[in-house]
Amino acid sequence: MARILKWTGIAAGALLIALLLFLWLVDWNAMRGPVSRFAGARLGRPVTIAGPLEVRWAGLTPHVTASRLSVGNAPWDSAQPMANIEKLSLQIKLLSLLKGEVVLPQLRVERAQLYLHREASGRANWQFGKGRQPARRGKRAMKLPLVRDFLLEEGQLRVVDGLRKLTFTGRISAHEQAIHRDAQPFHIEGRGELNRKPFELQVRGGPLVNLQPSEPYPFKLTLHTADIAMAADGTIAKPFDMGSLQMNLRASGKDLADLYYLSGLALPNTPRYEIKAAMQRKAELIRITGLEGMLGGSDVHGDLVVDLSGERPKIGGKLASKQLNLADMGAPLGAPPKNEQAAAPADLRLFPDARLQVNRVRGMDADIRYAAQGVRAKAIPLKQVSFHAVIDNGVLNLPSFSFELPQGRLSGTARIDARRDIPYTELDVRLADAQLEQFKGRKPDSQPALGGTMLAHARLTGAGASVHDMVSHAKGAVTAVIPRGEIRAAFAELTGINVARGLGLLMKKDEERADIRCGIAHFQVRDGVMRAENIVFDTEDVLITGGGEIRLGPEELDLSIKGQPKKLRLFRVRAPIELNGHLRKAAIGVDAGKLASQGGIAAAVSALVAPLAAVVAFVDPGLAKDANCAALFAEAQREDAGD
Repeated sequence: MARILKWTGIAAGALLIALLLFLWLVDWNAMRGPVSRFAGARLGRPVTIAGPLEVRWAGLTPHVTASRLSVGNAPWDSAQPMANIEKLSLQIKLLSLLKGEVVLPQLRVERAQLYLHREASGRANWQFGKGRQPARRGKRAMKLPLVRDFLLEEGQLRVVDGLRKLTFTGRISAHEQAIHRDAQPFHIEGRGELNRKPFELQVRGGPLVNLQPSEPYPFKLTLHTADIAMAADGTIAKPFDMGSLQMNLRASGKDLADLYYLSGLALPNTPRYEIKAAMQRKAELIRITGLEGMLGGSDVHGDLVVDLSGERPKIGGKLASKQLNLADMGAPLGAPPKNEQAAAPADLRLFPDARLQVNRVRGMDADIRYAAQGVRAKAIPLKQVSFHAVIDNGVLNLPSFSFELPQGRLSGTARIDARRDIPYTELDVRLADAQLEQFKGRKPDSQPALGGTMLAHARLTGAGASVHDMVSHAKGAVTAVIPRGEIRAAFAELTGINVARGLGLLMKKDEERADIRCGIAHFQVRDGVMRAENIVFDTEDVLITGGGEIRLGPEELDLSIKGQPKKLRLFRVRAPIELNGHLRKAAIGVDAGKLASQGGIAAAVSALVAPLAAVVAFVDPGLAKDANCAALFAEAQREDAGD
């Protein structure tokens, strides 16, 4: 056995010596063709060396020089080469290759022109090899050789990225001998366009001369566009290994969603933001910790994780706010910022018409939880807000969302299927145990027209790329029930046709109340039109009924409310009360041109008994047995039988 090992070692040593002698004695200038073909086969691109090719030996660290080097582009983008280099010189440590590392003690690049191009489909010319498929997630980040002495003179960089809507033209320079103390040995700077808006980029790196594979490499980055300002400083854990880095990041701008063109993540629309965070990347996992800042008038903090190992990037984590400004929640739904609202109040819609970017929803997955401990709102009293958002394979789910009132709770679920050409939305919302007295309007001294407890249920579905488009084609049902409460006597008197007293109470701003035994409003929704199926308010003196419709597309309402008095009225005008106009600014009036029907209480209610029972069950089956509403049903049944 010893003899076999001895002769095997001798043979291996002889082969190594023969190989070194061959490499030492070969005429490398005559080998330009074979070397070019070998490199081209490895890259999947044509490679040419039009100038001299020289190899000088210094032990086991050869020095290679190639002049007029050209690397062709991908077959689908062959109009111009990917790289032209006037002169390339490098030293390589052969022994480091045995450790799986590529160490270049020296690299000199003179007058290089580099062109990087990615199509909107994700196919990029820096994806080497024979494959022509678009970029796929799950591949490790680029790991470059360790360079200890880098000189780059008169380098030009051109980037065209259709996926990020980015173009960039700049210069690259690298020199160990900085011009002054504050200068960085490695420097990239240039200008271009990001999402069709001008931007400037500057990257500075530390010296390379003392780098070791185990030591981090420092860098700084600044970026400015019309809508984004970003600054970062950090280190690459192993020099030129882009899969292992950490940095502190600050960013501010007009809309957080604009960062999609830099990150590839489908972030929600927001008002103006200013945030900072620490970011650490290890292979395909990016951790964002200590995130904090402001989105409009709302603070935000939390931790996130971005996983790049799958077919699509996935972002997960928890975010929270100590104080949420409710107006800031309009931006994710497509509402314009406050300054833009003020610019065009006449054209402002109640339902935002900003379109959902379906390609972004399809391009990533997410699992985010959010909670706000406190809420600032003008007309709506809110204590807390929370939601859970999940994006999976082009479907956006809100398995739960909740708005906590001081007395009551609005909660529900939502689902948006963005896999279709036109997204399809399913919405289910419930209001439970809401005390109407807490809704006092915008004026501090104003009093609500209704009091008591309200429950409601809305179930809507519809196709549309915006909230406005969806409600314009929605179908479903909307129901509200007041099982017990009170109503301003002035309004009850008007609907009860005692016009003289009712108008007098309104003019005096009288706050006298009349008890509501049961109030129900039920709408069927078809093609974006809410048609009143049942509107009934039963008070001690008046039975109020109504009808009409609310058109969600043009955001108009046309409702008519009338009353049947339960007592004799001396002054009686059978004219219904009309509610019409835009949803944001409804008008209330008495239409003397229309006369209410002469039917009695039994006729008004008995026809509604069966439908009302089904409507109440839609909100809460237990309400059908409520003492107040049950009394309305029983009375109607008795009077109907008496007729």
